[in-house]
Amino acid sequence: MEKLTILIVDDDKTTTSILNHMLYAYTDNILTASDGLEGLRLFKEHRPDIILSDINMPHMNGLEMAEAIRKIDEHVKIAIFTDFEKRDILLKAIELGVNQFLSKPFASKSFSKTIQQLHSEVIEKRRVNREVRRQQNILHAINEMSHNFLQQSDWMKALYQEMQNLKEASQMSCIFIYQNEQENNNLSAEKLLYINDNREAKSKKRIHYRKHHFMRWKNKLEKNLSINGNKDDYDKSKTKLLELFKINSLLILPIFVKDQWWGFLGIGDEHKETLEATNVEMLGTAASIIGAAIDNRNNLKSLQMSSAVYEHTMDGVLITDGHNKIVHVNDAFVEITGYTLDDVQGKNPKILKSGKHDRHFYQKIWNQLSLNGYWQGEITNRKKNGEIYIEWLSINAIQNDQGQIENFIGIFSDVTHHRKDADNQAYLATHDPLTGLSNRLLFNDRLEHAINHAERFNKCISIIFCDLDNFKPVNDTYGHTMGDEILKHIGTSLQDILRKDDTVCRFGGDEFVILLEDLESFEYLDEILQRINQLTHTPCVIEGNAISIGMSIGASIYPDDGETPEALIKAADEAMYRAKNSGKNRMEYSRLDSTTYCLKKMESSA
Repeated sequence: MEKLTILIVDDDKTTTSILNHMLYAYTDNILTASDGLEGLRLFKEHRPDIILSDINMPHMNGLEMAEAIRKIDEHVKIAIFTDFEKRDILLKAIELGVNQFLSKPFASKSFSKTIQQLHSEVIEKRRVNREVRRQQNILHAINEMSHNFLQQSDWMKALYQEMQNLKEASQMSCIFIYQNEQENNNLSAEKLLYINDNREAKSKKRIHYRKHHFMRWKNKLEKNLSINGNKDDYDKSKTKLLELFKINSLLILPIFVKDQWWGFLGIGDEHKETLEATNVEMLGTAASIIGAAIDNRNNLKSLQMSSAVYEHTMDGVLITDGHNKIVHVNDAFVEITGYTLDDVQGKNPKILKSGKHDRHFYQKIWNQLSLNGYWQGEITNRKKNGEIYIEWLSINAIQNDQGQIENFIGIFSDVTHHRKDADNQAYLATHDPLTGLSNRLLFNDRLEHAINHAERFNKCISIIFCDLDNFKPVNDTYGHTMGDEILKHIGTSLQDILRKDDTVCRFGGDEFVILLEDLESFEYLDEILQRINQLTHTPCVIEGNAISIGMSIGASIYPDDGETPEALIKAADEAMYRAKNSGKNRMEYSRLDSTTYCLKKMESSA
C-alpha cells in the first residue's frame, strides 16, 4: 500500500494516541498538533496528504484552520470530528470544503471505511497527476523534437538527445530505433539507436523477423499497427528479447516514410505496467515526426510535422504567431472550447479569459515564458457558450535560428470534472442525490452517535421505517420521472413534520428511515407517527396529476427493541412488514409492550 503523510490536530492526547494506533496500517508518517495554529504550521512545513482535526481547540479551532488551509491548498483531504448535532457547524464545514466527517468515539469499522476512502482518493489523485504530467511532458518532448529536427540540416545529429528526452518524458527505461534492410526484402532490421538506463542490458545489432520468430510483429507493423504489452502477453521468442533488453513491458511503433514501412521505434520499461492508450497515441506522433524528418532533411515538410503534433492528440492545441495572434487550433480545441478556427483565427487567446485571474497572474506567465520559453500550470477559462472550465495548460515559445520567437504553442486538457468531483464529494458522500436527504452512511453515523448519547444520558430514541405502498405500479403507469418527483415530495413532507435535529434518510428505492432523538414522551412519538400516516390522506399533485400513495410504517424504540443500529433498524423493518401484511397504509410498533420500559425512562427523566 502506498504510504501517506497524515496530520492529526486535537488537543486531547488520548484521541491522538488512539488515532495513531488506528492509522498504523495506512502510514508510519503521522504528524500531531494540539491546536489549529500548530496544525497550520505543520501543514505549511510538511504538506500532508490527509488532515484529521477536532473542532473545539484553543488558539485556533478546527474550522478556522481548515479555512486557512483551503486558501493554500484546495485539494488536500480534510476530515473533521463532529457529533452531527450542530447543523450550522456541519454546513460551515461543507462550505469550507471539508471532505469527510468522523464522530467520537471512533467506531473501528466506519473509521476504517472513511480513511480507506480518503486514502484511495489521494492515491488516485497522485496517479492522475502523474499521468497528466507524463502526458504533458511527452507533448513537450514531441514539440521540442519537431522544432529541433527542423533546425538541423541532418536530423540524425539531434536524434540521440531527442530520443533521450522522449524516454525521460515517457518515464520509460529504454528506447531504440531499428531500420529495415531493404536489400533483404525487409526481412531484417538493423539497429540505428539504442538507449537503456540499465547498464547490464544488451541489444541486438540486427533483428531477423523470420529467424527470430517476429513475423507476427512484422505483419502488424507493416499495417501501421502498434504493439503494446508486457512479458505475460508474449511468447517465448519475444520474452527472450525483453530479457535481453532488461525490460518487462514494450511498446513498438511503426515508422513510415512516404507511405512505406521504414522500421520501428521501441519504448520499454523495467515495470510490467503498459502505457495507456493516450500515451501510445502521442508516442505514435513521435514516430510520425521521425518518419517526416527522414523524408525531409531540408525541412520542406515543417508544416506537416507541426500538424502531426497537434492533430494526433486528444488534448486541445492552440498555435499563435510571434505577436500572439492565433493561427491554428486542433479538433480537440474546438470540442473543448466550442470555438471553431474561424471564430478565433487572427485573435488574441485572451478571448478565452474567464475573469477569474488578475493581471498579475498573466504577467507571471509571460515573465516565465520570456525567461525559460516554457510555462505550465492550471488556469480557468471560459467556453464560447459562457461556461467556465479549468484546464491544465503548457505553453512553449518556438524560436528561430536568430533566437526570435516565431510561435507560441499551447497544449491543454480539461480538468474541470476532477475539481467538481472534489468540491461535491463531501456532500455526495453523505446525501442522497435525488432527494437531498441523508444517505445510509450519514444516517448510520448519526444513529451510532444517538445510541451512545442515549446510553450515556439515560435517554430513549426511536427508529421509524416507512415504505411506500404500491409504488411500482405508479412508476409503471406514470414513468420513473414522475416517481422521482413523488419521492422528493415525500422526503420534503417528512422533513416538514420533524424537528430540526431529527434525521430523515432515503434508505432504499421507496424506503425512508427516520431517527428521532431525545424522545420527550411516548405521546410525542405517537403524534409523529400519526402525522406521517396522514401524509397519505392527501394525494400528491405532480404536473397536474393527483396521485394517491399509501405508506406502511414500523417503529422501534431504544433500548426495548435493540441496543445496536442493526437491531433497531431490523425491529422497525419487521414492524413495517407487519403493517404492510395487515392491510397496508398503517403503522405498527415493534412489540405490543415495546413502550413500557422507555415510557418509564421518559417519566423518570421528566
